[in-house]
Amino acid sequence: MEEIIIREYRDEDREEWLKVHAIIMSISHAWNLVIQERPIYEGHQSTRLVAICNNKIVGLTDVQYENELGELCWNKDSLGGYVLEFGRLPEYHGKNIGKQLIDATIQDAIKKGFHRLEYWSQDRNAQRFYRRIGMQEIGRYYRFYIKPPKDLADSFAQKGIALDYLYGGCLPEEWANVQQEFEVITKHPQEPHLCVGFEIRF
Repeated sequence: MEEIIIREYRDEDREEWLKVHAIIMSISHAWNLVIQERPIYEGHQSTRLVAICNNKIVGLTDVQYENELGELCWNKDSLGGYVLEFGRLPEYHGKNIGKQLIDATIQDAIKKGFHRLEYWSQDRNAQRFYRRIGMQEIGRYYRFYIKPPKDLADSFAQKGIALDYLYGGCLPEEWANVQQEFEVITKHPQEPHLCVGFEIRF
């Protein structure tokens, strides 16, 4: 059986990390932006871990921790960690990498004095995974792109700025109003997604 090792991210991992991140992005709806630089979380404590198999990165996770209540997280009763990156290569499905990354993240969070993490995703497979391992759902909201209203587009055009679309979010109870009032873009890759948040406390 192939051994999975969880360790801290190293500077020399950068190029491989970006390639693995890109592959994970290509099969997930969890991200909206492609990145070409490794996030550094300046001014915040962070956990940055990778899963290693046969000397190769096969999974990754990043957490940024709050300096102030509500700065990053949905729940505001205590400072928490917001999980910004989390995933593994598709060919390593079924090897418990996700749970190992979460367990290692919890241990590092405790060392840093934090006792809760928030995992948010608009990817349905990720949502099912979080439920299966017992995480508690804490919130939902829609992410979507809309065509800019004509008056807004004209106002920006007068300043020499062309608006192609607007990106926003709303709570589920406002979603019907948004769809009625605005022209929501529904074609891939800008189709709407329901983002669901989960929390784990320890």
